[in-house]
Amino acid sequence: MFKKLFGTDGIRGEWGEKITPELAFEIGKAVAVIFERKDEVNNIVVGRDTRLSGDSLSGSLFAGITCMGVNVIDLGVVPTAVVPFAIEKLKANAGIMITASHNPANHNGFKFFNGNGFRISEEQESHIEHIIANSSDFAAFSFDKLGKILFDNSSLNSYISMVKKELKASKNLKIAFDCANGASTQVVKEIFKDYNFEQISSTPNGLNINAGCGAIHIENLKNFMKKNNFDIGFSFDGDADRVKVVLPGGKVIPGEDIIYNLTKYNCYNPIVTTKMSNMALWNQFEKEGIKCAIVGIGESEVIEGLLENNAFFGGENNGHFLLLDKGKSSDGILVAAQILSILSSNPTFSVPYTPYHQFDKAVAVNNKDDIMNNSFILEKIELCESLLGEKGRILVRASGTEELIRILVEGEDEKLVEEIGAILENSVLKLA
Repeated sequence: MFKKLFGTDGIRGEWGEKITPELAFEIGKAVAVIFERKDEVNNIVVGRDTRLSGDSLSGSLFAGITCMGVNVIDLGVVPTAVVPFAIEKLKANAGIMITASHNPANHNGFKFFNGNGFRISEEQESHIEHIIANSSDFAAFSFDKLGKILFDNSSLNSYISMVKKELKASKNLKIAFDCANGASTQVVKEIFKDYNFEQISSTPNGLNINAGCGAIHIENLKNFMKKNNFDIGFSFDGDADRVKVVLPGGKVIPGEDIIYNLTKYNCYNPIVTTKMSNMALWNQFEKEGIKCAIVGIGESEVIEGLLENNAFFGGENNGHFLLLDKGKSSDGILVAAQILSILSSNPTFSVPYTPYHQFDKAVAVNNKDDIMNNSFILEKIELCESLLGEKGRILVRASGTEELIRILVEGEDEKLVEEIGAILENSVLKLA
């Protein structure tokens, strides 16, 4: 079945267009049906970020779930990582996070987790779409069998305690946090209250989430670090499943370097990375005898790679890092705690390899799928691959969440990489 709603990370879109209260109601019904456990009390946990539309969507989602006889356990505003944490703690059927992650406030969406706390499968995504398309076949329960709305603070408190246990850093460190006016704002205050820290972009009003701040707008934290005396800074996205790290003077630590240091700190072997990571990282792991499985892009691909390879750590260079022995979702706040611990022994976050040169661009287009299927683009990619030969690699793909074509060219020859990248970018722009 062709999926009309789901992208690479749940359902996401602009408020009032793709994302509506009506859709939230239908999603609630579908999830209640799919994850029902016969002859048991059925509960679905729900969290949300700070978007104004989250209240409207949660109300409709709750109505859809409860009308099918299933209880909602409302977590309130929490980072995404708390949802799978709560599923496991409360033994819930499933979980939903209402968020559009790094996107602006006029967007929203839904991330889905099964009863084991993992992202749902493609088959379950298709099943949700099938039920939504045939909603009239699923009548609401009678008045005496409706579900209830319950509230839970214990899961968030347990999550905070877990992250605190990972903090083994000096309390003399001066730390900056860019909270993206999102779900990390209050949680960071609680976890790091015994440390010397300052928050920026930490006054959410429902409309300013990710607005010129957070992990997607890393220049906000970079500029703050350049002007102020801090030892390290962390920038989260709206739902705090992503983190970027900045050192004094505004130097951003590459995602690959974070993957390397987390791998060594936790003695992980094997590990999982995506095909977007720098080739130099893969080569270093090979030298050190660390098995590195390379998978497709997105958290679902990383989780599948972790399970297939019996691995506990998977990282994407865009700031998503999943520590499977501590949680079942990418978790920027947990990673920040571990990085602070690493910093005491490696203050410059050094690595024993030199990254390959990269050309990395996202080009805005009107129809990404049409462009990726255009023979002109396909021929240009083939030509550029022949120019680069064995000295690197090319990856041109449609974004899974936005109308963008992402171009990655990587190799040892910086001039050649830049020239090939420019050819591909100009080719996409001609069609855009």
